[in-house]
Amino acid sequence: MDTALYPSVGGKAPLLKHYTDLASQSIEPLDTLAAKSPNLAKWRSVAVDGQIVPSYVLIGPRIGGVPIRLGLFGGIRSFDFLSTVSIAKLLVELDLAPIIAQDFALFAYPLANPSRALRAEPDFDTSFWKGSSDPAIRFFEQELTMGEFDGVIAVRGDEAVTGLQIQISSGIIGKEVLWRALELPQKVVPLADEPIQIFQQTEDTEHSFTNLGRLCPSRFCLVIRAPRNAPAENQISAIAFTIKQILLHYRSLVCQVDRI
Repeated sequence: MDTALYPSVGGKAPLLKHYTDLASQSIEPLDTLAAKSPNLAKWRSVAVDGQIVPSYVLIGPRIGGVPIRLGLFGGIRSFDFLSTVSIAKLLVELDLAPIIAQDFALFAYPLANPSRALRAEPDFDTSFWKGSSDPAIRFFEQELTMGEFDGVIAVRGDEAVTGLQIQISSGIIGKEVLWRALELPQKVVPLADEPIQIFQQTEDTEHSFTNLGRLCPSRFCLVIRAPRNAPAENQISAIAFTIKQILLHYRSLVCQVDRI
């Protein structure tokens, strides 16, 4: 990736008051790339308080039959600029090396929950599947319901964890697949004390966008969490490395899901 295309994220994560401008800047290279790329295209969008929630689809080379559909989510909290940049970085790198996404259709939402000018942002972990009036929540409920994703990967940067961590809906997937996906990222960001964590089922998780079990039990969701004690650039690189490793090992992951 040409890092000159992106605003500086060195040191600490940017302040909330600068988030909207910085997030928009990180999206602009994707719009430029999508206009000329044979792999990347702009997808559906929705307006939220005058801001656009964009999405993109990247189609990898087709070798098999129906492509595997994965949703990639960043910016699910209004101050999480790092996850937005991570998804943008990943799409640029996959456009340069599309073979990594062979037989995939990746639907990416790098800025899922922009800051609201007029009211507080909804909590994506507690606001789904209960008739929310927020346009972003309604948009993603429709995307998750009609998109028929085989799985969803969400990204959170600058998290209060001791190191890189993946939360996952299935213990079998975590044990058999995700450890391999962490081998490369741990070279730039240390692993958490509990690198693979199973989602704890609570009343709130019933209303999280990660609760895909209500749509189709065989679908999986995982959340990649990068620690705030790591430099921003290292967090971004670790997230991109992790997702690429998951793509490379995905077919093994699918086999594990089918066994559940």
